[in-house]
Amino acid sequence: MSLHEILLGIGIGMGLSGLSAMIPGLHPYNLVAALILGLQWNRWPFSDDLGLGLGIGVAVGYAFFHLAPAVFYQTPDEGAAGLLLPAQKALREGWGFEAVRWSGWGAWGALLLMLLSAPLWPRGWAVLRAVLMPHMGWILLSIVAFMLLSEWPWGYERLPTPGQRLRAVWLRLGAGLLTFVLSGLLGVLLLSRNPLIGPLAHQPLVPAFLGLFAIPGLVQGLIGSRPPQPAAREKPLSPGVWIRGLGAGVLGGAFAVIFPGVTAGIGGLLAGHATAQRDERAFLVSQGAARAFYIIGSFWLLLLPDAPTARGGLSAMLAPWVGPATPIRYQAAVWATGLTGALAFGLLGPLARGMQKWSAHPSWRWAYGGALGLILLSTSALGGFPGICVLAAAAGIGWLPVLTGSRRLNTLGVILVPLLLRRFGLEGGIGQALGLY
Repeated sequence: MSLHEILLGIGIGMGLSGLSAMIPGLHPYNLVAALILGLQWNRWPFSDDLGLGLGIGVAVGYAFFHLAPAVFYQTPDEGAAGLLLPAQKALREGWGFEAVRWSGWGAWGALLLMLLSAPLWPRGWAVLRAVLMPHMGWILLSIVAFMLLSEWPWGYERLPTPGQRLRAVWLRLGAGLLTFVLSGLLGVLLLSRNPLIGPLAHQPLVPAFLGLFAIPGLVQGLIGSRPPQPAAREKPLSPGVWIRGLGAGVLGGAFAVIFPGVTAGIGGLLAGHATAQRDERAFLVSQGAARAFYIIGSFWLLLLPDAPTARGGLSAMLAPWVGPATPIRYQAAVWATGLTGALAFGLLGPLARGMQKWSAHPSWRWAYGGALGLILLSTSALGGFPGICVLAAAAGIGWLPVLTGSRRLNTLGVILVPLLLRRFGLEGGIGQALGLY
């Protein structure tokens, strides 16, 4: 193994994650796809050690650095949607930096627990997969039911008449169900008859995620007004609160790693229900922990010697480039994760301070406009005109939660519906009914 190539890959990966964090709505996986395309186009060598370091750098950088734009730019991705409402409150009350810091402490705690448990992952994952695989269908169905039924429209009890209350409640709940169904149909279409070309042909859900999560937030930023940010104020984080939030977040993140189709957003939802009624600090810690455990853990699965598994977009893109899953390479990945995590945690504070100042600048709208243009250009370059069509369709679905106040996580039907249909053997029948086969 080449140490300097691993370190070079880590540096490149962290740079891509940091760059994407500074541009609202930009996903680091788009930059990874562009990098791979550029290397292939110019026929430059792409070694296994470079791919290993790149994956670790991107995963760890993404887990830490993208906590800041979810708060200051209000453009969360599928794994940070749960941070949106606490982030809005944080900015309004002047503790936005604290919100990022608490989430970062959650991510750091989750990474430390991952490092301590690293020797158990190879054999433990093989056992878990053998035990749980036969039951995946009903477990996923239970997750979907919980996600849809746990949404409760607060505040409508103040409306004057029962008819108005009933209408307002079901407008929101109905919009959530419609969002889930429409995003699910989009996922079925993309995974059954993939229309994309170019590098994104291997990752058809990337433009869908950008449309569902990033585009609505960017358009909101362009046409909306940003509330004035009051003076920053310190809020302490006690060890007991941190431990409580960390425990819930790690459980939610581990759940997302184990079950296919369950992303960090759903893991964060489960963690949030364990902490939201107690303390907003514990809630934010849990969100950072769930996100880090899922993003980094799903890449680790690709390197497990006993049962390597490609889980998540980053693993799917880098699977041909990380080399064989051997014990030595897995150990190298664990050590690289610890080194990268310490560096990313140290850089999160300055990055958040810079975003805090930039987001309060009068020219902040230019950042949203530039990011929107960059997403359109990168999607067009990497996915062609079909990629733009997918982006537009997903953005239309992503606007439903914005307009109705329903939960954004309902858009994760784009993953969950195809998986459920596949698990219960209904994929072919639904595809034929929709004319996809």
